[in-house]
Amino acid sequence: MKIVYCIKSLHPSGGTERVLTTKMNFLAEHTECSVYVILQDEQGAPFFQLSPKVHRISLRVKGKRDYRIALEQTLISLRPDVTVCVGGQELSFINDLKDGSKKVLEFHYTKNFLVNFVKGIRRIPFKSLHLLKVWLIQKRLAHYVKKFDLVVGLTARDVQLWGSPVNMTYVYNPLSFRSSVKSTTQNKEIISVGSFTPAKGMDLLVEAFGRIALRYPDWRLSIYGSGQDYNLLKELIAQYHIESQVSLYEPVRNIGDKMVESSIYAFPSRSDGFGLVLTEAMECGLPCVAFDCECGPREILSPDTGILVPPQDINGFAHALARLMDSDSLRKNMGERAAEEVSRFYPENIMPRWLELFNKLVKNSL
Repeated sequence: MKIVYCIKSLHPSGGTERVLTTKMNFLAEHTECSVYVILQDEQGAPFFQLSPKVHRISLRVKGKRDYRIALEQTLISLRPDVTVCVGGQELSFINDLKDGSKKVLEFHYTKNFLVNFVKGIRRIPFKSLHLLKVWLIQKRLAHYVKKFDLVVGLTARDVQLWGSPVNMTYVYNPLSFRSSVKSTTQNKEIISVGSFTPAKGMDLLVEAFGRIALRYPDWRLSIYGSGQDYNLLKELIAQYHIESQVSLYEPVRNIGDKMVESSIYAFPSRSDGFGLVLTEAMECGLPCVAFDCECGPREILSPDTGILVPPQDINGFAHALARLMDSDSLRKNMGERAAEEVSRFYPENIMPRWLELFNKLVKNSL
């Protein structure tokens, strides 16, 4: 089977790029599939290690018209069995291309991600107009979704939000790495990883930690990421006078090493498609505190591996962090159970489902 993935670039360090790299590597290394990735505008080397068995094609085009022409020519030349879109510019036209492949949308967000994103922006004029605009964009997205042979979301809850269409299912994201070393949960360190954007809620995390930091002067909070809310986070850190306890770091490739050195993982998202980083933290033996946002955490964590907090309840999040900070045994027990339960997200347990879906699509086209 020949499978082609389409994405703008693999150079960014985001979750979509990490997950896509994990999937392509598995298919190329452990199956008989021929795997290609078509990059609209390659911006540099892939951030995450890509198997040499994955064929990389860079179109180096920017405009939608040029992209459509180049992509169609490339697909007609390759004649893939399945073409997978992850929500880039090709979303609006890929089902009109005449290359003969089955078209799959691999959706890495929750249905309401744009509305949730705007709602989370603290300082934005005419917010109601922005909400109307993104609502209309989501309506147009729903129109495109209907055209795909298959749409694959990330959680059962998100399929429900879409109205459970007949062409939609879900598959959890596969864990992107393994860690033979686990956290001792004894270092007084909290870690969080994600873009500095309203959806990821790092501002809520800084506020939650700020409300209890004086009670725990030996504890530190390390946040890895980048984005538009960097200055807001710096302002909040200064407002709570926690400059000596909170550090903001650029994204790193060896995030597992940083997690192993920590003792609690904090997941403060207002909105998320899945929560891949929760599975990464579990693999490193970390207990987790997470907002129970619309999709993701409640399908990943159990009461034995983490604490779910009502969405955007800053005091509740602070209390949950304090529970773990106060109890060495609770952290240790939750971390050990997390390292056990995370195996259901290993690629060898997730990717057979993808193969099943692809095989069914191709078989039905014969």
